[in-house]
Amino acid sequence: MLGMNDASYQPFKDSVFETYSKGYEHIVDSLKENLPGLRLTLIRPSPFDDVTREPQYEGGYNGVLVRYGDFVKELAAKSGADVADLNASVVAATKRAFESDPKNAELLNKDRVHPGPGGQLLMAEALLDAWSAPAVVSKVEIALNNDENDVIATGTKVTGLKRKDDVLSWAQEDESLPFPIDLNDPVVALAVRSSDVLQRLDQEILKVTKLDAAEATLAIDGKEVGTFSKAQLEEGINLAALDTPMSEQAAKVHKLTLKHNNMHFFRWRNVEVPLQKETSSHKAEVFKALDAMEQEVIDQQREAAQPKLRRYELRSKKS
Repeated sequence: MLGMNDASYQPFKDSVFETYSKGYEHIVDSLKENLPGLRLTLIRPSPFDDVTREPQYEGGYNGVLVRYGDFVKELAAKSGADVADLNASVVAATKRAFESDPKNAELLNKDRVHPGPGGQLLMAEALLDAWSAPAVVSKVEIALNNDENDVIATGTKVTGLKRKDDVLSWAQEDESLPFPIDLNDPVVALAVRSSDVLQRLDQEILKVTKLDAAEATLAIDGKEVGTFSKAQLEEGINLAALDTPMSEQAAKVHKLTLKHNNMHFFRWRNVEVPLQKETSSHKAEVFKALDAMEQEVIDQQREAAQPKLRRYELRSKKS
């Protein structure tokens, strides 16, 4: 993704754009020549926030970035690359957020350039959408019948379904985890409300039909998740938006992912680059030790992300 700084934070200027466009073309041509078969995704520049604060001049700096993004789209088509638009959908969500909560909307992109976690989530949705990421984490549909209960499962395996008195129970082993979204963060929650992030990336659906009670309480691994009406269960509950053992597991994986990223960045920025001209015989040992530490975190990530068998219990509440 190139463009935010390249347009020089000023109204559109032909000479500045020419430097950008020719440089971008050179990068793409060089990558294709030296790395044949490489899959490229060109990213239209993310937005400069001209929504929650007044544009600095007519059309605003984001209007300049949109023009740069038009070039990126044309270059992607010409070079056979994929293209992701991290501008239009983020601006649209920011506008909706600003209409409902101006104060927190400004915090989506506090300095107008670098998005916080809420803004980053909106950008992640746009990028994953360009990559055709699946929307469904898992989907379980249970139809309660007098003789035999019907189950349709997607992205998960359901076993041991049984019904005794007022309790419906089963075991479930999902193939993946929900997207770790911290809905306790008011700015992140605003980003979710102002977009279709959950619908597009994070559907962990439980649907139960023909329940003979007005409402029922769901517990997973003994943890109470919530009480839902018959209508809600028939429509389908998105567990990804709730505090569940699966979301707790996803949060642990996310924490390790951040640790891995920070460690890798530190190695590159604070060790590898400053020491690139050093000839000490100990340099290789330092890099080897840092790589070993990073690999330990990667192993922890993978272990933490392994599927777990979860036990569900839906207890009907008597009226």
